[in-house]
Order: sequence, then C-alpha cells, then structure tokens
Amino acid sequence: MSFPVAGKNAIVTGGASGINLAFVKLLISKGANVIVGDIQESSAFKEFEKEPRSTKLLFQKTDVSKWNELEALFKRAQAELGTLDIVCNGAGVFEPAWSSFWNDTETESYKSLDINLGALIKGTRLAIRDQITRSKGRKAGGTVGVILNISSLAAQRMLFNQPIYSAAKAGVSAIVRSLAPLHEEFGIKVVAVAPGMVYTPLWSDHPEKLKAAHEKDIWITPEEQAAVMLEVVENGDYEGGTVLETLKNFTRRVYIDSPMPEGPGSTMSNIDLITEDTIALLEAERKGPKVQNGV
Repeated sequence: MSFPVAGKNAIVTGGASGINLAFVKLLISKGANVIVGDIQESSAFKEFEKEPRSTKLLFQKTDVSKWNELEALFKRAQAELGTLDIVCNGAGVFEPAWSSFWNDTETESYKSLDINLGALIKGTRLAIRDQITRSKGRKAGGTVGVILNISSLAAQRMLFNQPIYSAAKAGVSAIVRSLAPLHEEFGIKVVAVAPGMVYTPLWSDHPEKLKAAHEKDIWITPEEQAAVMLEVVENGDYEGGTVLETLKNFTRRVYIDSPMPEGPGSTMSNIDLITEDTIALLEAERKGPKVQNGV
C-alpha cells in the first residue's frame, strides 16, 4: 500500500545539508511538514527557510549523539506538528579526523560511531514508540509510519581507510533488516537507502578524502538520491526491511549475500591514494615513538 507524504509530518536529522537537505526540500514540495534536527543551520538551509511554502518547516539544534537532545527533538515535533509519520535518521559523518579509527585520539568513545549508528538506533526506537500507538485498528497491509535510515555502499564495499564508517553502515543495514516484521505486525515500515558516491559536504569539505576521486568519476547528485529516498518511503512495493542501493540512474535491493556494487557512482578511481596514506601512518606507528634526547 502506498504512503503519500502530502499532509504528513516528518523529522529529518542531518537535514541542514547534503542529501538530507535535498530530501527536506522534496518533502516540503510534496506537501509535508518537516522539522530538521542538526548541529547547525547551513547557509543553504537558511536560504531555503526564506522561501514561501504552504507547510511547516522547523529547525532545532540537535547533537544526535546526545540522547537528551534527540529526545527533545521528538518531543518538539510531537508538540508542534503532531504524529510522526516519517522519521529519517539521516545525520552522519564520514569518519572525520576528530573521530577516526586510525588517528584514535578520543578517550571515551568513537563519536563517529555514536552519530552514525548509536543515534540512528535510538532515533528508530523513538519513532517506533510514537508510531506503534496508531497501529491498532489499521487496515490490513496498511502502513501507519515510515522510518527511513541512511546506510551506504560502504556496508557492502568495506573501506580500509574508514573502518568505523563501514562498520556503522553495515550495522544500519542489519538493524533495518532485523526490524522487517514490524511492517506486517504493526504497520511500521523500517527501510534504508544505501547511497553510492553522492557529491555532498561529506566529500567536498574533506580534500584529504576527495583526492581519491578523478575527473572521470561519476557522482550522484543529492537531488537524485533524495528522489530515491522519497520513492522508498511512498512506494508500497518497498516493504519493511528493504535496503535500497543507489548508483547513478540505477537502484537495486541489497541483501546480506548480495555481490559488491558495480557501476557508475559505485567507487572512485584513485581510492588507492588514501589507502597509501593509512599505510604510511601505520608504518610510522610500527617504528614506535620518536627517540628524543637519547631516551
């Protein structure tokens, strides 16, 4: 059964930039009310806020890794919008230097794992708690709410340079598949998209990673990815537990035993360059700390 977004209420974390901002714009254009939870309002989001619209667009500063802030986002959404028909757990980071497996500078936890997986799991649970209250008396096969999580090709094509990111995205796909029975039992459709190479600030703001790209490489636009996100939310053919991979002009359902992604938008030509950076770091680590003053 289809689930048109017109008139629906949505939460989108990480919605101030990248594919999530493109998704927010698309939701608004289709008649949905949206509250965005993000660490800050980007200039692009501020410009979009100024545009006229017939539906609500709200923003709440939210560090999704802090559960009290995530819970506050949900409470405000319920208070000002109402039922949470669509929850997109989109906030994410691409294993930045400040939370990296190889740099390993953190002392209590890997913040990137908290953001990319822990917060997404908590956001999913909060969404279920809201949506399950509307499951009683629903029509057979009906959907009462959709939870859209963001996985990645990295869940299938593991990245040596960003192992925390790969592990987190594999975890996203796993929890979405685990929650598949919610759709039939309670009408709660938990799905995921697994984008390929989308040109967003996750890449453009990180030249150390962007050097893996070549001018001949093909990127997916945020708008193209957002269109796939809308499709998996609205189209009744995508049942709970679906993980839908996005390449350039191509999508496929991804299963645990699916082959590696192939095709335009699936990888970068110079990926070995950033692998060499990690090898060099490990070579230096193998030599041990530098000797100073003869000690």
